[in-house]
Amino acid sequence: MAYYEIEGGRKLDGQVKISSSKNATLPILCASVLLNGEVLIKDCPRITDVDGMCAILGDFGVKTGFFGPHLYVDTTAINDLPPSREHCEKLRASFFLTGALLSRFKRVTMPLPGGCRIGSRPVDIHLDGFRALGATVTEGDGLVEISLEKNRGGRVRLRYPSVGATENLIMASVFCQGSVLIENAAREPEVTDLCNFINCCGGKIYGQGTSFIRIEGVQKLNNFCTYRPIPDRIEMGTFFLATLAVGGKVCLYGVNRKNISFLAKKYCNNSCKIYPNNVNIYSDIIYIKSRGEMRGFYREVCAPYPLFPTDLHPILAVLFASSRGGGRISETVFDGRFNYLHQLYKMGARFCLDGDTVTFRGTRLAGADVCAQDLRGGAALVVAGLKADGVTRVHSPHFIDRGYENFSSKLKGLGARINLLK
Repeated sequence: MAYYEIEGGRKLDGQVKISSSKNATLPILCASVLLNGEVLIKDCPRITDVDGMCAILGDFGVKTGFFGPHLYVDTTAINDLPPSREHCEKLRASFFLTGALLSRFKRVTMPLPGGCRIGSRPVDIHLDGFRALGATVTEGDGLVEISLEKNRGGRVRLRYPSVGATENLIMASVFCQGSVLIENAAREPEVTDLCNFINCCGGKIYGQGTSFIRIEGVQKLNNFCTYRPIPDRIEMGTFFLATLAVGGKVCLYGVNRKNISFLAKKYCNNSCKIYPNNVNIYSDIIYIKSRGEMRGFYREVCAPYPLFPTDLHPILAVLFASSRGGGRISETVFDGRFNYLHQLYKMGARFCLDGDTVTFRGTRLAGADVCAQDLRGGAALVVAGLKADGVTRVHSPHFIDRGYENFSSKLKGLGARINLLK
């Protein structure tokens, strides 16, 4: 079985290019089926979740292929046959295809999705949204059948600002008759990026980035589009927090400063220095200088945007667990996000879990044999290995490959001693 072997105790030093966003690229890939033509996704991340989505698209007759760093998608031979259950059960984002296929074919049969085990993630908010648009939904035997012969528009209010449900309803409404207003919509930058992609293809979507998104129906989209997804703010945050925890001098480039400001504002001038320190959201470079020691006791609440992202919860936990000050994290999004705690305990972490809140008392971490159980928890264990004394072995690295492009290579470029062994 493959594993990462990490020798801890070395500060990070160097520069790293941030890849395009996984959480933006996957919905954009789904939305490509709205076109009867071709899409070129520039600087598409080479991660296993993208490979998985391409396999599912292939089940529908869509052709995909990489040309250097760019992904080519050809939807001209698309069909509406049900996709492979095996493919869909491996990838949560497979269900994002539902809205796009509903727009394209008026009916769709999809297996229930899979993905990381980070708690109960039902698709009922998606299905209630489809019903609000007038769809007929039938569930059974692990399949969902949806038909929407005429989307006449209307108003849909989400009971929770679900990113996936918002994106599905947007794609389901592109060809509506009239307009659709989504209330309490997710405000995440990845939702905005999906809307911008569809508009680039000839769609008419307004209000992205707010809680009210309006879709004006169009008859068709363009036959070709070239688009570059936004930088991955979770990868940015991972390297940012890793630098805070381990210490060193790191340059992140190809970033979106606006989408990392939630970190910079809170931890700058305490745990680290950031250059340039002027609020220039158009700069795509951030220099971070850190002592590797956090002062004070911090509290974070993981919640929908613009609050702290749940995907960075486990990496933040490593910073709190390994710093003298400690910290507290409350999780309001995924009830299974705490899967990493048992593995971090093996490395000496001291914490108290009370319901949806974990409190860390900072201590020195020690190398150990640990096992990744999901994408972000796996990345956190790698960061913990970089901070810990001695050698850490992180098993099941395939979870990390789902969302981080060349993770170990990028860390090596920063001077980390990390090797993938089989």
